[in-house]
Amino acid sequence: MKVAVEIQPMLDENMTGVGWYTDNLVKLLKDFVRPEDTFYLLGMDYYGRAGRLAEYTAPNVELRVNGIMHYGIYRRLARFLPFPDYGGFFRVKADLYHFVNYQVPPRVKGRIVNTVYDMVYKTFPETMERANYRKLDHSLRDSCSRADAILTISENSKRELMGYLGVPENKIHIIPPGVDLSVYRPPDSAGFDAAHQISGAGSKADIAEKYGLPEKYLLYLGTIEPRKNIPAIIRAFHQFSQKDREGYKLVVAGKKGWMFGEVFELVKNLKLEEKVIFPGYVAEGDKPLLYAGAEVFLFPSLYEGFGMPPLEAMACGVPVITSNTSSLPEVVGDAGIQTDPMDVDAICSAVRDLTSDPGFRKTMAEKGLQRAKTFTWGDSVKKLLEVYEKLA
Repeated sequence: MKVAVEIQPMLDENMTGVGWYTDNLVKLLKDFVRPEDTFYLLGMDYYGRAGRLAEYTAPNVELRVNGIMHYGIYRRLARFLPFPDYGGFFRVKADLYHFVNYQVPPRVKGRIVNTVYDMVYKTFPETMERANYRKLDHSLRDSCSRADAILTISENSKRELMGYLGVPENKIHIIPPGVDLSVYRPPDSAGFDAAHQISGAGSKADIAEKYGLPEKYLLYLGTIEPRKNIPAIIRAFHQFSQKDREGYKLVVAGKKGWMFGEVFELVKNLKLEEKVIFPGYVAEGDKPLLYAGAEVFLFPSLYEGFGMPPLEAMACGVPVITSNTSSLPEVVGDAGIQTDPMDVDAICSAVRDLTSDPGFRKTMAEKGLQRAKTFTWGDSVKKLLEVYEKLA
């Protein structure tokens, strides 16, 4: 079979969830693909960012890029101008095309797989940028209708695809993310510091200096945007800090998304400027060390298609407090403390339980480690190839 996989989200300068999900699947293809099959990795590389992907290729895994046109321009014009079929932009003729970011472009000649991670634009439309909301509202139903198979990442997202868009159950396949346990692991595991120094991340001390980390901290890591419910974290931390004698600080790490002003204003109004640290975007190679230094990981998101940060934190041996809604219970199971994301008192109480009881914190950390081992990228790629083979 000949399969073309879109890699466009992997070419963003600062990759976010969709890019990293795609990246982790694509880089393992060469380890699983059969000799009689050919895979093409397709992207519009206007800024010359695809060079790093050479290591993902093999004799039967080819990188095909188009550097002439910016992807954003293509996406806007393809609906109106008589462009060639999608594969023609890359001199590819495949049996199957896999689009990894919700939307299927016009004029695709072959069977189609489309990945839809969540339905947040239906469940929490107020938490989305208007441009993204309009894009999905305009195109997602049509993209799902044109696809021969829909991939998603959790049972919750599957139910919502069926409920909101009427996608038949037999058309949906769940391929959850995995976690790289050679990278995301407890700081006391053998070779932890050496592995991260080899990768270029440096030591825990290097990361602390780079991001201005305090000695003892609670951590949130993700985009700063309304859906992540960061004001609830800050209010819970404010309540916790009133009786905190250990001097904990709160680290809110991640790039600014949209409508982030409320978060910074709340810190100012609660007079927490000296206790809340915003280190900004965290490089992928630095994340394991950032997790490993935290006492507790906080992720009471309003909605997630899956929720990679809690899984990564558990793999690093850090106890997790997260939401009892959307897909997050599927991720943490009984290895994380689940709360109503809007219940600030409950979040604060969970923080107090974990920071005041070392035995309880150790128990939850160990349960998290075992839970994380059930999610591997190798299993995810095998499931992906099964879908390809059924269709192609």
